[in-house]
Amino acid sequence: MSNTINVKDVPYFIKVSGCNNCQVFKSYTSLTGTEYGEDHALHAKCVHMSCDRYAHNILAPFITPKEYLRIGLNTGLRRQAIDKAKKVIARFNEFYDECGGLKTWVAEAIADVSVEGK
Repeated sequence: MSNTINVKDVPYFIKVSGCNNCQVFKSYTSLTGTEYGEDHALHAKCVHMSCDRYAHNILAPFITPKEYLRIGLNTGLRRQAIDKAKKVIARFNEFYDECGGLKTWVAEAIADVSVEGK
């Protein structure tokens, strides 16, 4: 994949390393006291940030491939975690390497945006 991709093309949930780092998700869990629920007011923000376009939202939060593997190792669900991580890597292969880490150009692009935003 070329390094010429616009930073805006990196999905928001990848930029923030999953829903657990998203301010919308944090606001939702703070308001409701739970990570999951129905008919919440913040779901529209998930659509606005384009997370919903990829079928990841507050009700179906995005977890990075490495996080799936970490959870799998800690819970004894290793096979399921590996399968889920492989699906995420296959679907978003332009952003992740085979081990579930961000590709160098993605990490650099995100770091550049973070520095510019300060």
